[in-house]
Amino acid sequence: MSEQDDAGFDRNWMLLMDVDWSPPPEVDDQAGALPPVGSIVGGWLVNDDGTVGAFEPNPLYLPGSPDSPTGPVDAAAKLVVAGRAEPDLVLLAMRDSFTEVAVDDEDRVIVAPAPDGAPCVLVATGAADQLRVQAPGWRQVNSAELVELLPEGVDVLLNPGGPASMRLFADALREAVTGTD
Repeated sequence: MSEQDDAGFDRNWMLLMDVDWSPPPEVDDQAGALPPVGSIVGGWLVNDDGTVGAFEPNPLYLPGSPDSPTGPVDAAAKLVVAGRAEPDLVLLAMRDSFTEVAVDDEDRVIVAPAPDGAPCVLVATGAADQLRVQAPGWRQVNSAELVELLPEGVDVLLNPGGPASMRLFADALREAVTGTD
């Protein structure tokens, strides 16, 4: 999919679609070409040189089912919870994705206890995940910004209340973000 930026230049996106969405039988070529906005999980901006940016979730995405991942990080977490992947997959997905951090009325990160009592910053991978958290606001961040926002001794609670909610150790996230692997 392509769009134009503020200067009128084309920007190309590689889209991630909800697994439950499929195009309707085509009446004409244009009608079937564009999916409904609510079925787009998010996407990666493809730069002119072919490099791909971080995954950006679609705030208007409506999951087709409760099992639909809200992005690559949530998909990785669900694989880990199902025993089909190692936890490092979540850290790698975090490194290459934008997420949303819960903030208070003064735009400070909210720290709350994880189910095990450890203090954590609340992070959502998509708009559907934000609905499970009572927060005055949200701030979109990349992984480097998230690491900078973490107070000393505070971990990350990913998608609180969700089916694949998990606590990520701050040190492991820092290592994944700053590592060169």
